[in-house]
Amino acid sequence: MAPFFPEPHIYGKLKWIIGGAHGMGFMDWFDVLLHGFPFVLLIRLIVLKFFKSKISK
Repeated sequence: MAPFFPEPHIYGKLKWIIGGAHGMGFMDWFDVLLHGFPFVLLIRLIVLKFFKSKISK
């Protein structure tokens, strides 16, 4: 998720993709995957906990 200065690294990569991803190479896409994966895991954890609590009730 780092570096954070001047902007978070993943944010800069996402802006690049939204802008058309012109000039992005394999390493840039791999970088997006690595920096984005913690967010995917966090969302998965939240979803699983939400549905587990809904099913338990």
